[in-house]
Amino acid sequence: MTFAPLFLDIIRHVDEDWDTLVACINDGTLPDLEGIEHVRAHLEVHLHANPERATELREIGSPFSCAGWAARVWPKLRKLTAISSGPFATVLPKVRSILGPNITIHNVGYGATECHIAATYDTNDLEKFVIQTEDVVEFLDVAAEETHENILQAWDLKAGKQYQIVVTTRNGLWRYPLGDVVDIVGFDGDDGSPVLKYLGRKSQVVLSIQFSHASISDSDLVAAIRAMSSEDIIQVHEFTTIVDNRTLPPTVGCFVEGDLGTPNCLMARPNSHLAPQKLFDALVATNSEHQRALDDGRTRLPTIRIVKPGTFMEYRRWWGEKMNLGAGQSKVPVVLTKSVTQEWIKERVVQEL
Repeated sequence: MTFAPLFLDIIRHVDEDWDTLVACINDGTLPDLEGIEHVRAHLEVHLHANPERATELREIGSPFSCAGWAARVWPKLRKLTAISSGPFATVLPKVRSILGPNITIHNVGYGATECHIAATYDTNDLEKFVIQTEDVVEFLDVAAEETHENILQAWDLKAGKQYQIVVTTRNGLWRYPLGDVVDIVGFDGDDGSPVLKYLGRKSQVVLSIQFSHASISDSDLVAAIRAMSSEDIIQVHEFTTIVDNRTLPPTVGCFVEGDLGTPNCLMARPNSHLAPQKLFDALVATNSEHQRALDDGRTRLPTIRIVKPGTFMEYRRWWGEKMNLGAGQSKVPVVLTKSVTQEWIKERVVQEL
């Protein structure tokens, strides 16, 4: 698995086609899917009717019908490996409810297409990584000019500061900024290797949303959403944001996918009306200028619009097809800046808190 949200995408597909899937297992056949006529015969020779297994699955029910579904369907499942840090961490409560309490969620580490950079530092903390690579990894202060003279080595780093990653890969010996920004949270006690948290792309970390009073980075938005997300207000699984200027002054506009049920279940949350204030309080915790701007009438409380279940799964498929990306590479940005993507998600709003 690449990203944790893709696990939910797969589970959603299973849930939507549950009856068909169980029937196919029962009969040992494939459904009449468009475009498989030329391979049906080759695939069906590997399928065998298994009525006993189909009965077991019917008794368990579809993925969203019970907690700990995966552990019941696959009793020997011990671990899910997926990228689960940064903006992908918001789906973890829902992933955990599907897996049950005893299946480990393991982060694959931190890397890029070009090279592997760091390994998971603590299996109980999906956010922290320790530098571990066969390539050359160097650093550049996020506020410094991108010149060779400003490149730093691991022993030059300071805890609490943010740096760009600079890599020199074995294949070609190219040396270039990767475009990622990390926060150095400490150093390994055994060998002194930097321990870091991934913050996001430089363009998103340094400046994501800018108002007259303050700018808000991707990492600030992720932290604020996670602080707001709770059982009694709204359990956020995935989200994205825009500048909401439908009414002036402008503010942060959030599009949220919550429970994987109907919008009515969101209405049942007793304190859902408190979500905008709690989100704003979380933003103030990152920068007190937000409170001063609210007091002066230069901003207003954030807006929160609920989108229909499956919206973010649909976005990944739509944008991947549009940009010719593989399924594992299509991601939902923390901030939507393109008008086409903003209009797309606005069309899927079912409720505003």
